[in-house]
Amino acid sequence: MGSDGVARTPVSPLRQLCDRAKVGDESKILLTDQSTPQQFLNLLVEKELFGDAIRLAAYLLPQREAVGWGCLCVRHILASQKGKPLPNVQVAAERWVSAPNEENRWAAKETADKEDPKTPSGLLALAAFFAGRSMAPPNLQPVPPPEHVTSEIVGGAVFLAGVINEPEKANEKYRVFMQKASALMARMQQPPQQ
Repeated sequence: MGSDGVARTPVSPLRQLCDRAKVGDESKILLTDQSTPQQFLNLLVEKELFGDAIRLAAYLLPQREAVGWGCLCVRHILASQKGKPLPNVQVAAERWVSAPNEENRWAAKETADKEDPKTPSGLLALAAFFAGRSMAPPNLQPVPPPEHVTSEIVGGAVFLAGVINEPEKANEKYRVFMQKASALMARMQQPPQQ
């Protein structure tokens, strides 16, 4: 019971996560208490509510996996730009995903600072940086990053990746991105191989 004597229905963890991810009302109406995260994501994709699906997927995944998913999505876009070298910020973000240590985290930030951090790859490099315990250099008092900033940045990077080139094909790209998220979530749920 609440302090006013009225019985309260507990809010499901998925509903709480939708609130944190700023999932829109149109999408929240579709959510039931029986919905699993994957079922709800599939429904959002079916209804072409891609912005909410992308934001929620970025929150559902642990930080490293979220940045990795973002890298896969951006790689999908970069593959269509034949002959162009991989941007340094993309390399830096992927390097952190492969080896999430402090050296690679700071290298991702420095690369994003030197290049354009407003590109999907630049955003992913920043997301990798904010996935650490502190934004302050190692010799200073730790300053934790804002909660959920990595998820928010990854969601923005993935959304931007879909519209940066050929925006008229954004929905096609978002479907592919969400397939990648679903495959990653399915792999994470499998028991480890012995």
